[in-house]
Parts: sequence; structure tokens; C-alpha cells
Amino acid sequence: MQSIVPNITTLDQHLKAQKETREIFRPAKCPSCGKAGLWFHGCYDRKADRAPGAHDSVHIFRFFCPWCGCTCSVLPECMSPHRWYLWRIQQAAIALVLVGRSIAAVAREIAPSRHTISRWMERLKERFRFHKDVLCQHITDLGRTDNFAEFWSACFSEIPLSQAMFFCHVAGVNIP
Repeated sequence: MQSIVPNITTLDQHLKAQKETREIFRPAKCPSCGKAGLWFHGCYDRKADRAPGAHDSVHIFRFFCPWCGCTCSVLPECMSPHRWYLWRIQQAAIALVLVGRSIAAVAREIAPSRHTISRWMERLKERFRFHKDVLCQHITDLGRTDNFAEFWSACFSEIPLSQAMFFCHVAGVNIP
């Protein structure tokens, strides 16, 4: 299970926060049992950015709950759980598809493959109504949009995909 720390929108901010304000990563309560007092439980390295010249890897902190025995990882807002690419890369690819570019053309321009971008689009479409419900609570003007493409285009003009997915995560909605 993972938690997300908001307002860390770049890997450089993440590395700086890990050195200077390490405690912001400690969850206030266990995501499994809800009790406080999680212990630091080490870290693992994760390749976060596939772009040329990017950071090789970053540390992802893990925490242990002494009450239920579960562990959790804590990600910065800029990193997507379960995906190799940062939210900003995903947003760039999705935004290009939304304005009518073909997935093949987007794949030639941005690093992810056609298959990866197609999978992102499908998962975003599958969860659209859940994401829309959550995000309309934060940005009421999004409720005026009529379809998937309009909604996400309007959303991206207000907030980045990383923040949108953070809101969904906090609300308990699965994020793609």
C-alpha cells in the first residue's frame, strides 16, 4: 500500500525534502489499520524518470505499523504508483491525444510506446466517472464539461495530473 506526499512536484524537490524534512514522509496513520505511530522501515530505490540525463534512481521510504504488521511506501506527488513514468510525462502524452494527435504520433514524440500510451488512455477512460466525481468537488467548473476529452483538457488547464491523481488517491478512488 502506498501513500502520497502532496506538493512535491519534481524529483529534485523530493531529494531535497528527503534530506531536509524527512518527517513529512511519515504517514500520520497506518493505511491498513488507521493507528498512529508508524516506524521508519528503510527504503528501496526506484527508477523514477526514464528521460535521458534524468536521475538514475530515487529512494522511496517505507514505514512499518507495529500494530498490524503492515508496511507502506510513501511516494512524492510527482511519481505515479505502479508506473515507470512521472505524471508530467503521462499528462503530456494524454494532452496530445486529447487534442487529436494519434497515439502513434505521440509515441514518436514522447518516450513511452504506443502500447503504453494506449493503456494509459484506456485506464483513464475506465475510471473517468470516479475521477470526475472527485475532481468536480475540488474544481466545480469541471462539472460543466460534457465528455472525457473536454473534462481532462479543462482539468489540465487548472491543475496538473499529479495533483488530480493525489485528490483521487485521498478520496480512495483507484488511480491509474
